[in-house]
Amino acid sequence: MRKLARAALAFSAATFAAHYAAPERWALPCAVFFAAAALLGFAFRSEHRRLTVYLVCAGLASGFLWRVCYTAIFVSPADALAGNDARVSAVVTDYPSSVNRGYRAPVKIRLSGRPDIKAYLYAYGDETELSPGDIIEFEAGFSNTGEIRGEKTDIFTSRGYFLSAVLSGELKALGASRSLAYMPQRLSKAVRDMVGAVFPPDVSPFIRALITGDTAQLREDASLVAALNAAGVSHVVAVSGMHIAFLAGIVGAMSENKRLQALIGIPVLFLFMAMIGFTPSVTRAGIMQCFLLVAPLIRRDSDSVTTLSFALLVLLIINPYSCASVSLQLSFGACAGIVLVTGRISESCESALRDKRVFELAAPRAAIRFVISSLAATAGALVFTTPLMAVYFGYISLVAPLTNLLTLWAVSICFCGGIAACLAGFVFLPVGGVIAAAVSLPARYVRDVALFLARFPFATVYVSNVYVSFWLIYMYMAAAAFLMARGRLRQTVIPACLSALTLCGILFVTYSYRGVSDFTVTALDVGQGQSLVFTSGEYTVVVDCGSSSGESAGSLAHDYLASQGRAEIDMLILTHFHADHCNGVEELLTRIGVGALVVPDPDGGEENYLAEDIIELARKRGAVILYITQQQSYTFGSSGVTLYPPLGGDDENERGLAILFTDGDYDVLVTGDMDSENERRLVRSYDIPDIETLIVGHHGSRYSTCDEFLSAVTPETAVISVGRNSYGHPTPDTLGRLAGRGISVYRTDIAGNVTVSGG
Repeated sequence: MRKLARAALAFSAATFAAHYAAPERWALPCAVFFAAAALLGFAFRSEHRRLTVYLVCAGLASGFLWRVCYTAIFVSPADALAGNDARVSAVVTDYPSSVNRGYRAPVKIRLSGRPDIKAYLYAYGDETELSPGDIIEFEAGFSNTGEIRGEKTDIFTSRGYFLSAVLSGELKALGASRSLAYMPQRLSKAVRDMVGAVFPPDVSPFIRALITGDTAQLREDASLVAALNAAGVSHVVAVSGMHIAFLAGIVGAMSENKRLQALIGIPVLFLFMAMIGFTPSVTRAGIMQCFLLVAPLIRRDSDSVTTLSFALLVLLIINPYSCASVSLQLSFGACAGIVLVTGRISESCESALRDKRVFELAAPRAAIRFVISSLAATAGALVFTTPLMAVYFGYISLVAPLTNLLTLWAVSICFCGGIAACLAGFVFLPVGGVIAAAVSLPARYVRDVALFLARFPFATVYVSNVYVSFWLIYMYMAAAAFLMARGRLRQTVIPACLSALTLCGILFVTYSYRGVSDFTVTALDVGQGQSLVFTSGEYTVVVDCGSSSGESAGSLAHDYLASQGRAEIDMLILTHFHADHCNGVEELLTRIGVGALVVPDPDGGEENYLAEDIIELARKRGAVILYITQQQSYTFGSSGVTLYPPLGGDDENERGLAILFTDGDYDVLVTGDMDSENERRLVRSYDIPDIETLIVGHHGSRYSTCDEFLSAVTPETAVISVGRNSYGHPTPDTLGRLAGRGISVYRTDIAGNVTVSGG
């Protein structure tokens, strides 16, 4: 079996390489190369080595070849539709979900002589009554999901969705499929509805996410979601392998008969996976659990490495693009860590305590073993997932081991009790309500623990702090050296203490430096949008927070501020109410305190609903609302900010604020999305000094940053906040005007976060 596991891992390695390392056109030559390389097996006399070479080369060749075949079968037809308007028929595969001012429905588009293509259908207006299995016909504009507003993304292709369709005509219902294939989706909706019926409103979003994976309601409470992330327990509401283990435990408790466990457990697990939507983490765990159930029946031991390898193989055969799924990588990283590391940590800890005769005391023995096993499991899961979290999310939760120790027992009660409450509710609703009332107690406990621990200043550290990145690299290098030296557990005490002291030093310097730092302005890399952070000593001002590239500008801004040890924003200024400048503000407001929100008067402007939502939320969060209708100046320590009111015009861009930051002789000017005419009005109407840094208007549009304006303000440095886009920003005209005056240009799409210091 281990030999076949090598072939499965080789197939997986080839799939990952085809996605991340090799251009698409190299996949077929690579497949041919490794198929030919199998001939090297003849060079080995040992039958074991010869077979290993055959299997590994076959796995590598198959991985590259399957990527080519899958692309031709599923991706190429999708690419042919992308960029066109077409009328197609499709079958709805799940219930629609709400999106901004509309809904999104997953569908399978039917093509003559071709396999169905999974796509997301977007429509704006009231949500339609679509159900899984409905057969529909519609006209829509199609686009490739591998790119959103010019930004490359794997979010949808890793799920097998290669097209998005925006409804452009009438949607016509043709009938409904009676296939049992859609029964799990209907059952999942029934369970979600039952959770809402039996559980109190304050815990039903948490239970709903816990047992069905539907986090739509939970995400409405951004502060709780942020706390779960910071406390390191967000995995409890992202249905994963842990939930499969809970479900398998329920099945195991029903009977000790292995055959009966397999007979009941495998269909139950398969139904649960289908209800969740066969997400990678759940499918991985389900496959491994099925191996565990079947192994005793065929009189074989279940090998964790082999089952993990085959689970990955199955997922990549279904969709080789799923190798880019963050949930898949985290799931397999956690499982690999538990399989390879947890047992060793647990045995070493118990051995050390046994040497000290701790286990001679009968009373605390079970408690000690529980603590050791819990911490060992958490540590094992974190070994490989920590670097992934740092890369994908930019932070590491330091309190995760403690939070997991304190809450996982309660999470298991919530999961099992939540299922029991729903089943009882289907039979007799009041009984379900009684069970739900009891289950709500541990659910509130989990929520409160996460909220409490997330408030600690050092609960989470962010890799945008370069010193934290170096510390993380040092940690893993020290661990690798320890493993290579085959050291004992007690020998880890000194390097562990050194690592802890180093981290404490980094955090102390970070949090103390904020009060004495010079004036800086940082343009955050939020894609096609803008978010600027101005700091002067302990004071913090943020200008705009939005992105049209699919980036979470609010999350990025919060994480950057937290990495700098800044727990509050003194002033949040919005130049205007376009989404690419303010659609991340609501999330930012829920995650960090804001002293004052400064805005232009939104009356008569575009997208008033966004302005109203932001202002209302800021007011609820205790921020002072300042409307700028005339020139205003404020002082922050040794620095100052001057706000210039809108200069008129019909477009929302022309009704924006201009902002001048001053620190001594150093000046920074922000003009939002002003056009050239309003730039001229600005320098004619107000005494704008010669500036050192210009935040280039409108992301480098040709209609901004005109010659007259540049002659008046004479900047030395220009910063352009921009991402991949279809507008051509920054345009050659704008770049040419800046270069012609010898102005140094820095762009967030090239350099990432751009920080300029002054004072």
